[in-house]
Formats: sequence, structure tokens, C-alpha cells
Amino acid sequence: MEIEAKYVVSSADLETLASLKQLGPYVVTPEPVPEMQENVYYDTADGRLAAARHGLRVRRTGERSLITLKGPADVSDDGVHRRAEFEFPGANPDPETWPPGVARDLALALTAGAPLLPRVAIRTERRVLHITREGAPVAELCLDRGVMRANARERPFTEVEIELCEAGTTADLSALAGELAALVALTPEPRSKLERALTL
Repeated sequence: MEIEAKYVVSSADLETLASLKQLGPYVVTPEPVPEMQENVYYDTADGRLAAARHGLRVRRTGERSLITLKGPADVSDDGVHRRAEFEFPGANPDPETWPPGVARDLALALTAGAPLLPRVAIRTERRVLHITREGAPVAELCLDRGVMRANARERPFTEVEIELCEAGTTADLSALAGELAALVALTPEPRSKLERALTL
């Protein structure tokens, strides 16, 4: 289960957050360099995954590739997203090529064997800040700046994601959002990047 909060922020506020070292009782440790992500989302020609509120993504970061299948999101008014997520190494979106398991079976059932085509692409520069409380990893703070592309149209975005780690709780998520809101203007974002890109 993926639990995260998404917020739209200004470009200037994104830079402010990049310099954080502390958020109340939480220690903030940034990764030394940003990630450059190339994300391509796939669906059948008739949009079977979108109709079932699922998303299928191949993410390339340097030499690494990850396949992610996400289920429908339960989104609260404060921008918290909860959904099932399956993620594993790979670069081929065709579920026939995936290792046996729940993700493969689900994707095959949803697509019914129809070929998958690229629908949208999202290029993201992501700064990852690790959040700990009393030495335990509770969340990752992701500072994202990028461009969504679909049908020769583009849309830039800047946003913040707070994603809970195994030791994190929803109380941590609320507390972190409160600490961030005291520093910058946060606008809850109820839509995923995929949903926003598809509007293009």
C-alpha cells in the first residue's frame, strides 16, 4: 500500500524546501544529487487501464528501469492518496514478460491480452529528502520539477510529495504537512501526475 500526500508549490518554494535540515522533531537528510526520471505510461488503445482506474508506468533513472502498476487511489480532501502499488525491476510494459505474481495476473486480466501503447511521458527532476524521527525512517519528501507531455502538448509542474516509509504513520504525515505549511504555501493535489497528463 502506497500512502502519500501531494501538494502543488511554487518554483521558489521548492527551492526553499530543498535546503531543509529539520522539520520540527524530524531530521531531514537530502540525497546528494537529484534524480532525473523518464516516466512513460502505457495503456491499451481503448484505455482499459484508465477505465479501471489503474496506471502502468516504466520509469528510467540512469541505467535503472522500474515497472510500476498502481491501483485506484482513495484521495482525501487534504491531498492524501492511498492505493495498492506493485513495483519491480524491468523495462518491458507487456505483462506477459513479467515474473509470475499478483501484478502480472492483474495486468493481464485488466488488458485482456490487448497490446499496450505509450500514452503520456513525464520527465521529472526529483530531489529526495529522507525524513527520520528518533533515527527511524518515517517518510521521503520528494521535491519534483518537470514537464508532462502528451499529443505534442506540454505542461510544466512543480510539486511536493510526502510518502510514508514502513516506520511512518498517518500522524507523521499530518505532522510533516503541518510543518511544511508553516514554511511555504501548499495546495493539496487530488490528481495523480498521470491523471493530469491525460487531460492534455
